[in-house]
Amino acid sequence: MKQADRPLRWSLVPDWFPLTDFECTAISIRACSHGDSRQVLMTKIRDIERLKQVTKLETIECHTELESTMDRAKELAVDASVPLPALVTAMHQKSGRGRRGAGWWQPPGSVAMTLIVQIPSNKNLPGGVLPLFSLACGLAVAESLHQLNPELKPHVRWPNDIEINGRKIGGLLLEATTTQKLLVGVGINTDGSKEDAPKELHDRLITIPDVLGNTISHDDLLVILIPQLLNNILDTTNPEKRVSILKRYQSHCSLTHTSIKLFDVLYEYEKDGSTPQSLKRATTLTGICRGIDQVGRLRVETPQQTCAVLAGSLTDPSAIWTR
Repeated sequence: MKQADRPLRWSLVPDWFPLTDFECTAISIRACSHGDSRQVLMTKIRDIERLKQVTKLETIECHTELESTMDRAKELAVDASVPLPALVTAMHQKSGRGRRGAGWWQPPGSVAMTLIVQIPSNKNLPGGVLPLFSLACGLAVAESLHQLNPELKPHVRWPNDIEINGRKIGGLLLEATTTQKLLVGVGINTDGSKEDAPKELHDRLITIPDVLGNTISHDDLLVILIPQLLNNILDTTNPEKRVSILKRYQSHCSLTHTSIKLFDVLYEYEKDGSTPQSLKRATTLTGICRGIDQVGRLRVETPQQTCAVLAGSLTDPSAIWTR
């Protein structure tokens, strides 16, 4: 029986998490959109040909509006006729979402996209596949924004929220399927103002126009961001390049040396090593963040000892925003 192509939401899990081996596919080009016409719809991407040439994407879908680019990407991921890597973009998402069921709001016209790739093959990726991919992709967004405009100085709030001046300017949601497709959802507040957000989000968000006084070109951002995402995903499977990614992530981590409180936490003590028996759960965990370890777990120093956090949320469940 063929295994169902159901999505697996990522969390930081140890290397005994049961994921199968993965194979790479070749990359060529095709541009299309949802529906039989296969024509590119109205979009803030002005030069599709340039995007194809620079990024080597095979499939590009541009929509004026979707429920969610992630939902549309899931449909493409199960369609064997769709060449990968593929990109789905939308000028507006009606039902965008974040991690742990949180709602996702961003100004209309901002970057909203999901990248679909075949997961690279690697049997011994420490800490499991999705955790490192998540950190690597968050880093790609932060570095791409700074490369586009040095006045943008983003940090990454573990695992992959993007912050400027302590406020969220973007975020990622990663999912993997049992048929070895990786879906990388990215939202970046490239338009509008934090004042446009729901009242309860005013103090949490920021937009690029809030920082720069103007928006940025989606074309210029994507020709930097897409190759960076693809490169970082591949680099996580190479031990030497993986070390470089983790070091760069450390330098962008907004939590290091700060006091933090985590909710719904899965962790283990560093001294215990990583085994199924060593895992512990806690409703909350408070301590000083000491960065990440060699497999991407968040290191939290408590009065008892240092914990390696595999999964958890930095947002109080009572403060999670939903539509």
